[in-house]
Amino acid sequence: MAAFNPKLSSDIEQLSKAVGYSRKCLKVYRDNRIEILRQLVGNHYSNNGADDKVPINLLELAINIYMQRLAAQAPQAEVTTDYTELKEICTRTEISGNQLLEDMKLGDTLQMAVMGGIVCQGIVKTGLNLENVEVGGENLQSGKAFAAYVSMDDWVQDMTASDDEGSQYEGNFYYTTKDEAEKMFPGYTGKFEEIDKQTQDNEDKAHDLSESSGDGQREEFRPTVRLLDIYLRKQKKVLRCSTKDDDGDPICEVLTTIDWSKRKRGPYHKLAFMKIDNNAMPVAPAMHWRDIHDLSNRIFRKLGRQANRQKTVTGVRAGSDADGNRILDADDGQMIKLDDPQGVREYKYGGIQPESLGFLVMIKDLYSYMAGNLDVLGGLGPQSETLGQDQLLSASASMRIQKMQKSTIAFAKEVIEDIFMYMWEDPLYNPTVTKKVKGFDDISIQVPFGAEERADVEFLRLNIDIEPYSMQHTTPEAKLQGLRTIFMEFVAPLMPMMEAQGVSIDVEMLFRKIGKLGNIPELNDIIVYSNPVHEPQPQQAAGKPATTTRNYNRRSVPSASNAGKSQLLQQALFGGNKLQGAQVDSIMRPTG
Repeated sequence: MAAFNPKLSSDIEQLSKAVGYSRKCLKVYRDNRIEILRQLVGNHYSNNGADDKVPINLLELAINIYMQRLAAQAPQAEVTTDYTELKEICTRTEISGNQLLEDMKLGDTLQMAVMGGIVCQGIVKTGLNLENVEVGGENLQSGKAFAAYVSMDDWVQDMTASDDEGSQYEGNFYYTTKDEAEKMFPGYTGKFEEIDKQTQDNEDKAHDLSESSGDGQREEFRPTVRLLDIYLRKQKKVLRCSTKDDDGDPICEVLTTIDWSKRKRGPYHKLAFMKIDNNAMPVAPAMHWRDIHDLSNRIFRKLGRQANRQKTVTGVRAGSDADGNRILDADDGQMIKLDDPQGVREYKYGGIQPESLGFLVMIKDLYSYMAGNLDVLGGLGPQSETLGQDQLLSASASMRIQKMQKSTIAFAKEVIEDIFMYMWEDPLYNPTVTKKVKGFDDISIQVPFGAEERADVEFLRLNIDIEPYSMQHTTPEAKLQGLRTIFMEFVAPLMPMMEAQGVSIDVEMLFRKIGKLGNIPELNDIIVYSNPVHEPQPQQAAGKPATTTRNYNRRSVPSASNAGKSQLLQQALFGGNKLQGAQVDSIMRPTG
C-alpha cells in the first residue's frame, strides 16, 4: 500500500471517515462522562445539572480527596545530568524552567487532567504558539511553549486500535474566532465555514452545564470556526485542518502539515489509571463509583419522603369530645382530668423505615471501601481503636493512591519534559536567573540563560525529574510534625557531633517557625529574644546518672471509629440486641 500523502484528496477523505467513525465510538464515553459531571455539580449548579437532588454527593467527596492526594499544587521539576561539566547549566535550566511552569499555571492544567483521568481520561496537549515578532527589522516566528487541557468532548483517537502503540492517529477539535483563524492561516482568508455551536452538535457537552439559558438563539461576540489537529503517529506528522458541519466526515481541508519526526513523542499526553487489555480506552475510577453514588441518593431521597409523610394524630372516641379538648388545650407536662382515658389515643403514621436507614448506612460504608477507604484517605476520623491500627490502615489504603501517584508523576514528567525542550530550543527565549552564592545564602547574582548559553549543550544530555510529593498539599500541621520528627530522630542524637563540627541551631528561628506553623502568634510575645550571651557551661562531674521513676497506667476507653459506629447502628436498626452502656458511649464519642 502506498504511503499516506496529505496532498491526496483520497487519503484525506479516508482519514476523515476514520476520524468520524472513532468519534462515533467515543460517544458513549462522552455521554457517561457528562452524567458523572452532572452528578458532581449537583442539582443547584445550573439548569443542566443533575435531574434530581443530590443530598449526599459521594462522587464529589471521592474526587476531591483523590485530587488532594494527586495534584493539589503545581509540580517542581528537578534537572540533573550525568556530566559534571553540565551541572551548572542544569541549575539554570531548573530555575528558569520552574519559573516558566509557574507563569503558565501548569498546576491548574494538571489538576484538570487529573480530574479528567478520574472521570474518564486526562489529556494534555503541548506545543508552541507561533507569534510574529520583529527583531532587527526582520519578522521572525517565536515559539511560546504551552500545555493545554483537552476535554473528552473535543477528543478523537483511533478506536480500531487495541492500545496506544497500535494507534494510527489522535487529535482534538478546537474553536477560535474567524479573524484569528485567518490570521493563523492567511492563505485561506474567506474560506472558513462559520460553525453554529448550537446546531452543530447533537449531544451534550461539559460546557453546557454552565451555558444553560436554553432560550433563544445562541449569541457569540465574534463568528466562530472549528479546527482540527490530527497527529499521525506512524508518519510523525501533525495535520492542521479546517472542518465541516458533519461529525461523521469532519475534515474539510488540510491547512498545514508539521513535521514531528525530531520530537521524542507526540503532542498529546494521556493520563489513565487503569488500562483494559486489548482496548483503546481505559476505565476510570468514577465509572465504578457512580452506581453506589446513584443508589445511595435514591435511598436517601426515599427516606426523606418517608420523613415528610410522618405524622402523629390523636384519635377521640365518639362522646369523648371533652377529653379531646382538654388534651388539646393542655400544656406540655400538665396534669389533666379525663373522663374516659381509653377513649383518647395517639396514632403515628409513616416515618423512616429502620431497614432502609440501616441499608443506607451499609451503602455508605461500602462506597468508602470500594473507593479505597475514603475515611482514611481523607482523614475523616479514626477507623480503629488504636493509633497503630489506624497507621496500618492508612498505609494499606495508600497503596492504591501510590499507584495512581506513579501514573500522575509519569504523566506530568512527560508534559514538563516537552515544555523544557521547547524552552530550550526557542532562540528568542533569553531570561536571566537568580542564583545564590554557595556558602553565602544572603548573596545572590543574576546569571544569563539565553540561546548562546544553551547552544552548545544537547538537551537530551539533561535528566528531568519530578519530586513525587511536590504535587501534594502539605498542611502547616504536617510541617510542624515533620520538624518534631526531625529534631527527635536526627538532631537530638547527633547534637554532640554537630557541636564538634561547629553546627548550631538558630533557636529563635525555630520558635518563630513553630509559632507560625502552629498558628500561635502569641509565642513571639512570650519568648523574648535578645543578644546572645556566651558563658562557659559548667562541666558535670562524672557519676551515676540521676535515678528516675516511671509509672505506667492503662485504662480502657470505648472505641470510637466510623466503622464501629455503623456496625452498632445497623445491629440496632435491624432488630438486633439492645445497645449496652459501653456501646452507647462509643456511638456518642466523637471520631475526630
